[in-house]
Amino acid sequence: MSFDFGRVTAKDQPRNNCELMVDVESFGTVMGSPVVTIGATLFDPYASDSGEELMRRAMLVRIDLSDAIAKSTGVEGGTMRWWFEQKDAAIKALIGDDAVSMEEALTKLSRYCNERGSFVNKEFFDDLTDFPRTCRYWAKDPDFDMRLMQFFYEHPDISARAPWKFWECRSVRTVQDLAWPDGDRPSFDVKGGVAHDARWDAVTQAMMIQAAMRRLGLAKDQDVEFTNWEGNS
Repeated sequence: MSFDFGRVTAKDQPRNNCELMVDVESFGTVMGSPVVTIGATLFDPYASDSGEELMRRAMLVRIDLSDAIAKSTGVEGGTMRWWFEQKDAAIKALIGDDAVSMEEALTKLSRYCNERGSFVNKEFFDDLTDFPRTCRYWAKDPDFDMRLMQFFYEHPDISARAPWKFWECRSVRTVQDLAWPDGDRPSFDVKGGVAHDARWDAVTQAMMIQAAMRRLGLAKDQDVEFTNWEGNS
């Protein structure tokens, strides 16, 4: 399945729906594990965006490791070993001079979802103020990503509050299984993407949902043949 920029792009479609795909990287797999990066992108599940467009809108927040660990219940040895086995690019994506406190990271995510004052255009991306506020929240598995973040949103030393309600959360895996019950789903490659980078993972997961909705016959532009997704089906 491929898509063509020359046909219909996200900018040609009315922005009457805005949902969030989020992904986190952490030093553990249970509630209370340190969350060290948060990646997200705004998307419409029923549209067909290119990877480049989704990446343009995406945000990545690196969290100060000391703060993340201090506010957590501790790291998991098995997860740390797994990280040490990953490629250098994935490990380096966890750290940077732009790292912020857990409080600031969670506040930033909430603002990205729902703040639409003109000043956010400079903070996130040029035309964010034109997007509706986020109405649903997706993750590969909300019981992982949202659950890990919920621990910190409810932390006594953090005043930020989660932008979602539990009934607004959706699972990528569930929709994948509906669209490709035999497991023969597409794979996507976004230029410059790094596996286990939270932003890149959020973008490819958003593309997966859009492809699934198209396969299920639910896309806005079901009758338009696209050639602008990089990937295969």
